[in-house]
Amino acid sequence: MLATAVMSVFGFIFWLLVARLFTTEEVGLAATLLSVMSMTSALSLAGFDTAIIRFLAHDENRNAVLNTSIILVGLVALILSSVFVLAVDHISPSLSFLHETPGAAIAFVCFSVMAAVNILTDAVFLSFRQTKYSLIIDSTFSAIKVGLPFAFIGWGAFGIFTAAAIAQSIGFVLSILVLVRTFAYRPRFIIDRTVLARVWRYSAGNYLSDIFTFLPSALLPVIIVNHLGANDSAYFYIIMMIVGLLYVIPSSVTRSLFAEGSYDEAKIPQHIRHTLRTITTFLIPAMAILYFGGGYLLLLFGKDYSSEGVSFLRIMTLVSILVTTSMFFAALFRLTHNVRGLILRNAAYALSIIGCTYLLLPYGLTGVGVAYAFANLVATVVSYLLYVQDRDARGIHTPSLAHMITHAYQQGTIWISEEIASPLTTILTSKTHAFRARQQHTYHPSILFYPELPKSYHILYKVCHRLGYRITNNPSKHSDLIIAFEDTTYRTPNPVLEQLKQTRRIINIDSCDISKEYVEEVFQDVFGYGMKIDPRTHTGTCVQKSNTNALHDGKVITCPTEPKEGYVYQKLIESDCGKDEAMDLRIYVFNNTIPFVLKRYKSIHDRFDRTLRAVCVATLDVLTEEEVRLVVTFSQRMGLDYGELDALRCSETGILYIVDVNNTPAGPLSVLRKDVEEFPKWIGTLCDTFVSEFARPPFMEHKKRI
Repeated sequence: MLATAVMSVFGFIFWLLVARLFTTEEVGLAATLLSVMSMTSALSLAGFDTAIIRFLAHDENRNAVLNTSIILVGLVALILSSVFVLAVDHISPSLSFLHETPGAAIAFVCFSVMAAVNILTDAVFLSFRQTKYSLIIDSTFSAIKVGLPFAFIGWGAFGIFTAAAIAQSIGFVLSILVLVRTFAYRPRFIIDRTVLARVWRYSAGNYLSDIFTFLPSALLPVIIVNHLGANDSAYFYIIMMIVGLLYVIPSSVTRSLFAEGSYDEAKIPQHIRHTLRTITTFLIPAMAILYFGGGYLLLLFGKDYSSEGVSFLRIMTLVSILVTTSMFFAALFRLTHNVRGLILRNAAYALSIIGCTYLLLPYGLTGVGVAYAFANLVATVVSYLLYVQDRDARGIHTPSLAHMITHAYQQGTIWISEEIASPLTTILTSKTHAFRARQQHTYHPSILFYPELPKSYHILYKVCHRLGYRITNNPSKHSDLIIAFEDTTYRTPNPVLEQLKQTRRIINIDSCDISKEYVEEVFQDVFGYGMKIDPRTHTGTCVQKSNTNALHDGKVITCPTEPKEGYVYQKLIESDCGKDEAMDLRIYVFNNTIPFVLKRYKSIHDRFDRTLRAVCVATLDVLTEEEVRLVVTFSQRMGLDYGELDALRCSETGILYIVDVNNTPAGPLSVLRKDVEEFPKWIGTLCDTFVSEFARPPFMEHKKRI
């Protein structure tokens, strides 16, 4: 993101100088020519940039991949740029000087080839997770570009183009040098057919998708210069360059999400959450600044730019919200290899914006801005429908739109709680329940959560608000109950809690390790059997999952195999229950009480995926009295006063296995929330049990009953 931002800032300075050194008409023609070169370069990538990000880091023959990609990209750029030069009289007559001047035509073709390869090398650095080189190279040639317009004063529009293109060429040279010196790249004029065969199908789909992505960027300047004139083309390009500073945020972050997800799929859920936080943190303030201060910014280029373009700038600033949503869908499609969805999404965008622009050209740049908004809205809606269709094809429950931005994938689909996506709704609902509860009771108990407060998606957040309890994170304030609350796998002794436990009871103070390894160790000790296997000696299938809690990265693998650091290996527990479904049990623990158990049904074809349906059942309907005793003993050994256990019952033997422990549970499941019968039963039982186990004497012996 920083590399792209640096380029954008220097680009801003470059065009600011150009606007002062050249006429508006020359700026418009140069901008159109640079747009064509950008599209030519982008289309020349032939999808290899995406394939490199997806595969290069794990490829043993990296030189073959690089040489094949660079040569093919260069050849395609040569062909496309040559075709444009030959047909320029028909495509954009205002740029006919390219066809009339052989030197200009040759320069355009050469610059286009180097620009295409330069873009490809950025994908290489991103794949290697060494984007510092992109930052260094982009900063270098962008800084050089700022001084080049002075050398070409008097060259007209082609002088502006030459200054920008030379800078790109310097970036190309620096990129190749870094690849040779740092990444042991050896340039060879060789096309490896095995490499081409391996990545072509993936590249071809992404290439077709990219064509639709970059088509509007190249055609709109040509359409505008042909129908509205060079001046409007200049206003359009400058404003899009400024707004590009804003679009850097979602573009760079979602591109990095794709790279990181391709590098390590197990961490996709946390990358999704980080992506959303990063975009929100940077985008909202930037939008406010640009919307209210954009007119003054345009004055730097001249009064005409400000008076003619401020409305267009504000529209494009607001459009950034739709752009962000659309880009996020694109990243999800790439991560899940849904090339068809990506192509249709981009095709809908391209056709909408080009068609709508033609219809709204009579309204000038304001019409173009409306076309952008409409096209991104269409792209978002089409993406959502394609996303739903993809899930329905897998036989999985279709989510609401609120789920979409928190949906992460790991060889299929992993779900993050709906309320991470919609915390505002949850908070407002919970506060309403708290207000009603406090109107009914004269005393409102205070619960100290330490060192962390529960978030809106945690169960205890909802329980406390429904009961009218006050929540605090300040240990110096009065509290009626203390709960050790830290959403992590391993907890270290906290000095504040250690001091408080000398005189107070603290819920979950001894629940310090909920890793899969420790869960398995305690389970074997209590139940007398377990699931652990050695993947090096075991033959057949087993389950591989992270030792860290709440990553939801379990998958079935074939043994024997070498174990990976940070993962545990357990035998596969078949919990089939017919109808192509598997069933697991979520056991709720409050002190020594198990108020009820939740049956969760999932697709047998993807048993690690999101729950299809859930039913609350009485404890003794699914657990024997002996199993209840063992579960309570297990919880005590885990130091778990309150929490949830995930368990499986083998469909062949009937044996119960506890596979996971959560001392800061979140919920409810989305399917449970939408069930008008099960949800009230679920939340009501949780609230009643919390009161009976934690809010009775001696905790409240001198207080009015709730």
